[in-house]
Amino acid sequence: ASPMQLQLSVSLEATAAEELALLQPLLGTPPPHPKKRRAEDDGLTQRKLQRVLADAATDRLLLESALCPPRRRVEACTHAMLLERAPLYLTGVYNKFSRQLPQTAWIIDGARKCESSVQELIDAPALRLFRADAARFHSAGREDVDVRMLGDGRPFVLELLQPRVAHATDELCRSLEAQVEKSALVRIASVQPCGSTVVSTLLKEGEDAHCKDYRAIVRISRDLTQQELEQRLAAVAPVTLEQLTPLRVLHRRTLASRPRTVHRMRPTKLGTRFFSLDLTTQAGTYVKEFVHSDFGRTTPSVGTLLGCEADILQLDVLGLHHAH
Repeated sequence: ASPMQLQLSVSLEATAAEELALLQPLLGTPPPHPKKRRAEDDGLTQRKLQRVLADAATDRLLLESALCPPRRRVEACTHAMLLERAPLYLTGVYNKFSRQLPQTAWIIDGARKCESSVQELIDAPALRLFRADAARFHSAGREDVDVRMLGDGRPFVLELLQPRVAHATDELCRSLEAQVEKSALVRIASVQPCGSTVVSTLLKEGEDAHCKDYRAIVRISRDLTQQELEQRLAAVAPVTLEQLTPLRVLHRRTLASRPRTVHRMRPTKLGTRFFSLDLTTQAGTYVKEFVHSDFGRTTPSVGTLLGCEADILQLDVLGLHHAH
């Protein structure tokens, strides 16, 4: 199919009532809509006309009833032309280097909470380069606003609507990468054109197919040696958690208990009562809650495994990969 579609509409208001009266026997009376309080006659719509024209009875009706030649009209007809192009899809990976940058625009009650977002920093130069009307951003999962996305990056797809530039050449893709990097907050790489089916594949991978590598900076209530950290964390992995929906997302997630696996833990003592924790988890694991337990809603937690209170100071995503 062609990526371009031209729709030409020609209408003559003076004959609208005449046409409707002619086709009314074929249109019939539509059933009442369950969500409408009263039946509304919206005239001869495009959908109705397409249905009628596909009916063989229409030809017979026109032969019997239509005037040939038609009556002469002095009114001028109006016409409209709409040219549409199929969306252009670009895929790539992004890194986020700020702890004050959400993935998408963060707006609550009409008020913007952060100056920009990953999506907007990618959208803006893409819209200019490809002269598109709008863009939709799709990604394999998302990180919290205060979490950096490091490593090889998070896969994404950018869907450009009504692009005047039809082809994503290598030169344009590299130019997009360079313009996004100017922000110093986000970097994108491996940008290339793709098909629309990549979107559904990407979303599915983000939900189910990935293990995720993290690095957390943890503060504990009592000092432990490097050996104690390894014995109580590294040695017990893999460990299965029971995570009740965290309080911080309870307003938008169903209350449920979810089993999640922490496959690997590697602690490194940083100083008195501080250590870094590299861990690999099953997709969907709430890592912050695994550290501080979310008032006991995640069991076990880093705190219960160490036998003390634990809190998380920083969190970075180091990578996403398929579980083996």
